Amino acid sequence: MEEIKLQRTQTGIAAEYYVAGELSMLGYNVTFTFGNTKSIDLLIEKDDTIIAIQVKGIQRTKSICWNLDKTKVKPNIFYVLVNLHIDTPSSKPEFFVLSSKEALELFTSPPKLGDKRAYLDYKKLKNLEIHQDKWSKLF
Repeated sequence: MEEIKLQRTQTGIAAEYYVAGELSMLGYNVTFTFGNTKSIDLLIEKDDTIIAIQVKGIQRTKSICWNLDKTKVKPNIFYVLVNLHIDTPSSKPEFFVLSSKEALELFTSPPKLGDKRAYLDYKKLKNLEIHQDKWSKLF
């Protein structure tokens, strides 16, 4: 079977739709954002409360990390990090839910790029076992 390789925008779109599907199944009303609001991918609503979500996706089980521009992290935004596992089609995508504070604490800046760009290692996050499928953080 030929190896699947998604373009970066395809990875992002797939991750957003998977997150929207999960949240819908949990009873949240989900809206996609378009245009100038791309620092927020989804708005979710439940019980008259609205939450902003930024989604970051990676493609493969063996993917190394998610990237983030730390200068764009704002309070009151949640980050949902997704591993799509397109290389193992029988595997369900994995979801990790982080508050903006947790994102700032966990994302590491590589020395050569300074403090603006940061990354979060997939294995490190998975080993923490405190963020995976933690949808309850949202409300």
